[in-house]
Amino acid sequence: MRIAILIICALLASAINAAALDNRPIGMVKTATGDSAILREGQRLAALPGAQLFLGDQLATGPTGAMGVILRDETVLSLGPSSLTRLEHFAYEPAQGQLGMVLRVTRGLIEYLSGKISKLAPGSVRIETPVATLGIRGTHLLARIEP
Repeated sequence: MRIAILIICALLASAINAAALDNRPIGMVKTATGDSAILREGQRLAALPGAQLFLGDQLATGPTGAMGVILRDETVLSLGPSSLTRLEHFAYEPAQGQLGMVLRVTRGLIEYLSGKISKLAPGSVRIETPVATLGIRGTHLLARIEP
């Protein structure tokens, strides 16, 4: 009976720890100009410098907007006017061998400068667009996605 209780407690602690890791910020807004916002769980939040970013956030800029972002692994993203990009997947736990990133770019201009994930696990970064998926193995990418 005691062993069963210990096992249940260990499983609950693991689940709580995993949930806490999922709620950690994955990056932050470094710069934002014009019409720039973070779309999170149905809410539109101002993209102010220092604002934390979480998995699932969408980064949106209007016709006069631009945004610069740095992620926890030191990846740098720059979004030009009329852009929409979702932070679909982000795993940066080198000690556990969990490395990967997926960005879903719906429209606009994006510049990507790779961080540690791409260096430690080449090929583990993808940028998805409405018409193609790009596997990133290099360090720098500039793309315009038109809907």
